Amino acid sequence: MYSITEPPAQAQISQQEIFGPVVCVYGYDTIEQAIAQANSLPYAFQASVLTQDLDMAMRCSRRLDAATVMINDHTAFRVDWMPFAGIRQSGLGVGGIPYTFEDMQVDKQIVIRSREL
Repeated sequence: MYSITEPPAQAQISQQEIFGPVVCVYGYDTIEQAIAQANSLPYAFQASVLTQDLDMAMRCSRRLDAATVMINDHTAFRVDWMPFAGIRQSGLGVGGIPYTFEDMQVDKQIVIRSREL
């Protein structure tokens, strides 16, 4: 895993989704600033909150615009039965075994015209 500390807000790494073992670390003065910065992007797949304060974790979870908020764990954690989804420009639909099975099923309508029916 690579970490980049305080990249400029307008840098591509700060503005785009990174599909790799990379994390950008930003400082903030208030939790509201951190949440606003996290929510400022057009992507919202997963977020992590690391804290010993359960109330803070829940406050952040409610305010972060992410499909999944991991509390005291990294965003690479997942099990097969867990749904995963993106919000805004982070993907289409919901993934995970039960959702994939549903997506793979196609309802079909058949219309037949016959004098014998």
